[in-house]
Amino acid sequence: MIVQSQVTGSMMAERRNVKNISSRPHFSSKRAQADITAAAEAFADGHVLAGLLVHEFNNLLTPIIGYAEMAADALRSGSSSRMYVERIRDACDRAKRAVERILMSDMGDEGFSSFDAAAAIREILPDLNLCIPSSCRIQTNLPNRAVWLDGREITLQQVVINLCKNAGEAMKAGGTVTVNLRNVEQISARDLSSGRLERGEYARLSVSDTGPGISPSFLERIFDPFFTTKSREGGSGLGLALVQRAVGSWGGAIDVHSSLGKGTIFELFLPCSNCSLRRSEKSVGRGRHSTQKRN
Repeated sequence: MIVQSQVTGSMMAERRNVKNISSRPHFSSKRAQADITAAAEAFADGHVLAGLLVHEFNNLLTPIIGYAEMAADALRSGSSSRMYVERIRDACDRAKRAVERILMSDMGDEGFSSFDAAAAIREILPDLNLCIPSSCRIQTNLPNRAVWLDGREITLQQVVINLCKNAGEAMKAGGTVTVNLRNVEQISARDLSSGRLERGEYARLSVSDTGPGISPSFLERIFDPFFTTKSREGGSGLGLALVQRAVGSWGGAIDVHSSLGKGTIFELFLPCSNCSLRRSEKSVGRGRHSTQKRN
């Protein structure tokens, strides 16, 4: 029970920290000490619950991945049926890494590494088609050369999936979701819709749609947790909040532009890794442009 051990250790540490705080002179009130202890225990219990959920979810995914691997081995190599089963296996593997990241969120840089953002997005292109209505299509413009970021690959993939899913939900009558990625250099600092963009070199990731646009009265609230205009359709209001949190953890910023009747574009600026060194690498071409229509 490695997961339970990790969260139990975290729980004990949190309780020790709050106990030390409550023993200071200005925490003389017994009621205040009791309130702090209760808050610490509630916070720690939340970590335990998260750990147990991660553990149980991984247990459920394990047989799915196992059976998917056996099914893939039983199917002819190169067949469409085997390709679909392999995609199920890969999606389950990403789900395992995503839930495990819940427990890693308080562990500093553990699990961080340099990765190619373009390759990470290409890996999930088949999944993006499942995030949008059948009447919509995904269009991508990704560079042939690597775009290096420091962080977790799964985090970027979750960000792209959330943005494409959000765009698709706004275009039930049909339309196009476009994903672009390229390196940019910011000459002067400026404030964006969410965060401040300082001078430097960034990976610019944009996801745009040709939907109805976002009402100006909603724009300033779209990153608020649980804010949604799709509650009847089961919207949780967490997708964009998670995107904002992920970009903030990268030290990046987000700009949002929307026009009623024309569509919306989310621009994410993420500090790139070794930009100056990578920029000297020769590009194979101007980029790989593709359009996919969901079947």
